Amino acid sequence: MAEAWVIYKASTDDAPGWQERLLMPSGSLTSILSEEFWYNDKLPQVGDRVYESRRVGDEVEARDGDWVVNEVENFPRKDGSQLVICHCTYVPVTLQWERVERGAPIPVEVAAV
Repeated sequence: MAEAWVIYKASTDDAPGWQERLLMPSGSLTSILSEEFWYNDKLPQVGDRVYESRRVGDEVEARDGDWVVNEVENFPRKDGSQLVICHCTYVPVTLQWERVERGAPIPVEVAAV
């Protein structure tokens, strides 16, 4: 099982949405679209879309996003983990948001441990 820190970046600094991509707390502009920690062997590939999710009240919705991976750089580390940088191009799609099904709640006895 591979562990990896995956960073999705816009291929150009002026790609759509650049005004909203700020680093906190400095407020500096960034080309980073999102970051994720992966625990499985299927890392992002060229052609994959960046997954998007949002909270609507108590529900979570998700969809394939408007960004498509067009280049993947993999940097292995000595401890066996990896840093993966995915350069992405803006290719908007009209997809519906779909409700994400949640698993069963964690029993109180387990949550207290």
